[in-house]
Amino acid sequence: MGRAKEWQLAQYERGYDEVDGAICADCVTDAALKTWVDENVSETSCRFCGAEADAPIAASFDDFVGIVLTGIRFDWNHPDDEGILYISAEGGYQASISDSWDVLADYEISDDEAVTDAIIDAIGNNGWVEREYYAGDKSQRLSWGWDAFKDVVKHRTRYVFLAPEEDNGSAEVPPSRMLAAIGETVVDELAELNLITEITTETNLYRIRVGQELYDTGATIGTPPEQFANQSNRMSPAGIPMFYGAFDLTTARLETVDPEHHAGQTLSIGTFRPLRNLRVLDLADLPDIPSVFEAEGHYRIHPLRFLHAFAYDIVQPIARDGREHIEYVPTQIVTEYFRRVFRDGEGNAVDGIIYSSSREGGDRAFVLFCENEQCFAVEDGPVFKEQLLELTAVAHEQV
Repeated sequence: MGRAKEWQLAQYERGYDEVDGAICADCVTDAALKTWVDENVSETSCRFCGAEADAPIAASFDDFVGIVLTGIRFDWNHPDDEGILYISAEGGYQASISDSWDVLADYEISDDEAVTDAIIDAIGNNGWVEREYYAGDKSQRLSWGWDAFKDVVKHRTRYVFLAPEEDNGSAEVPPSRMLAAIGETVVDELAELNLITEITTETNLYRIRVGQELYDTGATIGTPPEQFANQSNRMSPAGIPMFYGAFDLTTARLETVDPEHHAGQTLSIGTFRPLRNLRVLDLADLPDIPSVFEAEGHYRIHPLRFLHAFAYDIVQPIARDGREHIEYVPTQIVTEYFRRVFRDGEGNAVDGIIYSSSREGGDRAFVLFCENEQCFAVEDGPVFKEQLLELTAVAHEQV
């Protein structure tokens, strides 16, 4: 075999043509790629911006293209490798095909079009399809499963959905497995990220009750008694009381007060503190999804993509027009799963869930699995073992 043929085979095997020159970190947008360039500088000039220095400031562009190609292959593949049928008489591949321009547009590699042009010159503009085209990748299968779960519990069966369904060949997670799949994502796949965190006893928790009269005790400002828990909420159905609050007063007001509906009424603002450290699932401060160009973080991408989408979905605003009794059902079931069934990697239960406020300008809100008799104030008497929250201050305002 001649040297020219050997070179062609080598280029084919690695997936792109050899390219000259170097690229500096200033010509790169993606943080992981910037870090790679900084850690692999070998040249004193950049072929794109023209920067020069006495010491190395740029990394091999040929190696850079290899890193980029490895990254986009996390999400994309050649149609042949995904088993896409090719029929000339019907227009070619029987799937939606994306070219390299479309694929690279999904990633913030560089703001310099010359960099994108050079990458495409090297890898070619051949067609791409999503990896795992027919089955969907793991985050897609989880998301499809969540959508199916919502549909089932809202419109088909509200209380009996845990029985395994017959295998219909679908790649999505079945409704009977969805709750466990969410728990496994938190405990197993993302265990190192410590999504179960603590609300310490030094943390101020704010809860507001709106009414015509003043409330000033733990029992009256805290979780409503069962007989008064007659409103369907995001995380709890009517009849099952829970403690809703926020970590700052602005969010507590936004989550509780409707200026038009509550005009002329009084806000009773309670500041509570936990009587012990509370273990909670934090869905409001999820870690960033790793870049596909950071190979060591690939195993976290799909679980985090799903969890980010899930956390966003469960806090979307829902109008109180009567349909909240239906629309809140999926999150109510998920909350009950985390309250009654879920255990962390050490077998511990959790005391609540932190989530992002759905109100514009709001920050982090939470729901605690705390009942009325567990809300305590000093004047109420001695603290009992099962009590969770102490009312430390009360203020009143007019709407």
